[in-house]
Amino acid sequence: MRTPESVWQEYQRGVDFNNRIDLYDRVKTNENFFVGRQWEGLNVTTLDPLIFNVLRRVVNLFVSMLVSDDIAVTAQPFQSVPDGELMQKVLDRSVASVIERAGVKSKNRYMLRNACVDGDGCFYIRFDPEKDSGQRIAGDIEVDVIENTDIFFGNPAVDEVQRQPYLILSMRRSVESVRKEATARGMSKAEAETIQPDSLLEPQYDPQTEDTDNMVTVLLRMERTEEGISFIKCTQHAVIMPEMTAPYRYYPVAYMSWERVKNCCHGASPITEAIPNQIAINKLYSMYVQCIKHIAFPKIIYDMTRFPNGYSSDVGKAIGMRGNPNEAILSAFQAPEISTQVMALLQQMMKDTMELMGASDATLGNVKPDNTSAIVTVQQATIAPLELVKMEFYRFVEDTVRIFIDLMRVHYGSRTVCITDDSGEEAVQRFDFDTLDTATLELNVDVGSSAYWAETMQTVTNDNLLERGIITDPILYVENIPDNQIRGKSRLLRALKEQKESGQLAQLTPTKGTTSDAAQTAQA
Repeated sequence: MRTPESVWQEYQRGVDFNNRIDLYDRVKTNENFFVGRQWEGLNVTTLDPLIFNVLRRVVNLFVSMLVSDDIAVTAQPFQSVPDGELMQKVLDRSVASVIERAGVKSKNRYMLRNACVDGDGCFYIRFDPEKDSGQRIAGDIEVDVIENTDIFFGNPAVDEVQRQPYLILSMRRSVESVRKEATARGMSKAEAETIQPDSLLEPQYDPQTEDTDNMVTVLLRMERTEEGISFIKCTQHAVIMPEMTAPYRYYPVAYMSWERVKNCCHGASPITEAIPNQIAINKLYSMYVQCIKHIAFPKIIYDMTRFPNGYSSDVGKAIGMRGNPNEAILSAFQAPEISTQVMALLQQMMKDTMELMGASDATLGNVKPDNTSAIVTVQQATIAPLELVKMEFYRFVEDTVRIFIDLMRVHYGSRTVCITDDSGEEAVQRFDFDTLDTATLELNVDVGSSAYWAETMQTVTNDNLLERGIITDPILYVENIPDNQIRGKSRLLRALKEQKESGQLAQLTPTKGTTSDAAQTAQA
């Protein structure tokens, strides 16, 4: 039986590894530069500290480009599985429902932001038995975004989650909530009172923003066994959830790195190497503005022996002096102008920094649209390196979907699912998710904009068949259109069938143009 002390020792080994690779300081520095705290810790009195945040613009561009395409997810069992077509419809609808109710799309944006700024992004996927599922049966899948400083790998030299001997997730929670959970799991109130706030704050948490007097570190350890995945939740000295085994096939953790680092479970962020450039830009801009403030207006110089009472710049005020007023020495001094090389250097540094990170003027839209084809070509060439990150993101989504189906298999049981039958009608059907627990079930999960593009191409092909006269039945034409491509498809099919029964439905005639021409124009 595993003890809290042994789990805490494994956790400390993970903390030591992160300290050796300087993860905590690097993540803190990257976060500060992203949010605009780029002069933090410096006592600057000689000039005004200005910030021209180049990094945030590039990060926001990367994240928006990765989530701009509509991503389709298709979980298709192999043909050898009985009722494979029905199972595919059930899985597609169930996965889409989980993505919607758990807010996965919005959490994807935050996860990608973490991956770009910190180097890694992570999901912890769990089944919440108290969550509203929209049915009489309570319980549904929930997704939590995990910081890369709060996940610890049993083998830190490997970044593949499913190959790990064990995983540990750490979280900071209030003592009251931890005690409440412990008593709900069978711990006595006297034992729950032994759970106390941590006296020593761990390096991944900021002591300036945390209530250290009321927070405790909770560890969730998971390990692969022959029966499934073993879980235990504890603090440094107390067990909150005794060790239990769930019949999962996968660790319920999806993980991706922005840029993989050899022999390390943590990836690299594009911000890290650009921070010195950002510092140089801020310094040069601050010094440039400070110099402008000093030399922009002429300085008045006067002879103090001729103006013993001092010189006043007040308008219309008389100035007394001794001697001949015509001999008063007073003149204006104009300092030399700033070299134009300073501003040219600043602009070049900002441009080069963004281009080296993968954000050119064409990608950012900072070009005059004189030649559209040239602009599109430059944009495609610029974002080509980001395709590697996009493929990694698609792999991350695929892992997430597989974990969804794994949790459905274990926890869903028999539930009602609304699917579209062969006639295009919305039908409510009871489905036993325990049938997913067959040895022959293997999934082919397609993720990416290509799956969405395949539906569009199917519609275009359907139009071409109509144009050539191969399809003449209106019902067959509508049935061949994907469900996502036409709204109210079931109502349209119902109306067409009623017209056919009454003899009012006419055959389609080959037509030139309309939908297929428009689609071909869009492709061109």
